[in-house]
Amino acid sequence: MAGMIYEIKDDSFYLFACAELKARESGFVADIELERMLSAVDMEDFLKILGETAYTSETAGIKEKGSFEEAMVSSYQRIINYLESRLRPEHKKLIHILFFEEFLHDLKVILKSSMLKDDFEGLYIPIKYEYGILMEAYNTGKYEDITEPVPELIEYLKELAGLPGEKDLRKLELDFEAFYVEKMLDTAESLNRKMIEDYIRLKIDLVNIEIIYRCKQIEERSGFASLLHGGGYLEPKTLAGLENESMDYIVKELESTDYGDVIIKGAQRLFSDNSFSSFERNRDLYFLEYFDRIKYSVSNLEKIFQFFLKKKIELININILYTGVRHNAVKSNIRSKIE
Repeated sequence: MAGMIYEIKDDSFYLFACAELKARESGFVADIELERMLSAVDMEDFLKILGETAYTSETAGIKEKGSFEEAMVSSYQRIINYLESRLRPEHKKLIHILFFEEFLHDLKVILKSSMLKDDFEGLYIPIKYEYGILMEAYNTGKYEDITEPVPELIEYLKELAGLPGEKDLRKLELDFEAFYVEKMLDTAESLNRKMIEDYIRLKIDLVNIEIIYRCKQIEERSGFASLLHGGGYLEPKTLAGLENESMDYIVKELESTDYGDVIIKGAQRLFSDNSFSSFERNRDLYFLEYFDRIKYSVSNLEKIFQFFLKKKIELININILYTGVRHNAVKSNIRSKIE
């Protein structure tokens, strides 16, 4: 669990990359700057403040597009390009661990496009592969420019789509999610880095807890037992035993686990205003704290992952602020999503 002590050996191969990233830490947006963005009176004020940070080159494009999402995607692409150029070949699979949610989303878009015979490129996030490239790979089975584990994941999508009988897209998506989570754990294990492997196991636990919360929120009659993933530290069988319990009981049972803050604060916000923002924010804080234990190491794969995980969370927070200010959301509601 997160209390485990890891013996992380420094790797001279990553000495330059880690020194480079250390120098770039000053470019992270400080809390006081996030607070100023939150207090912005309008979009012009927000972009002025954003322009005083490391995102100054992005502000013109954000203003023109009327969205921060394109800046997020271009930042994700730069992260991937950096990792592709700096990581050992056997470590490049780390990219799929870092962008766990985005690759899952994109592959589900490919499945949807195939099943519904329609173009859903507008839903696709082109962080590593363009939509057309993955669709062509899906249709032809040719993967020359696509790295593992994506080819195996696409082949599984094709297996699901080829099942006989009438197909339920949502059921196929759930089946794929289960396979995807299993494959991401295999990918993490293949890196032979215990801390990265545990990150995925902890992530699986938190995905399962979120599934429970969402099912309880919408009062899902079919329950959540069949939706839970294996591979985490909380046994699915144990979590499934909570299926018929009240939300208060579930919180009391789980608050003593390693995820206490996420569970308690997430439940409070969920049932006060039907928002998962606190759960998501406290989940992010949990992982930042998890990797903070290696802050005194110098050069290793985990250090690189930690930097870009923090950068990714920062981008998400700025997008939340941008969207809130743009739509004149209540400041207290915006704040709850980033604190």
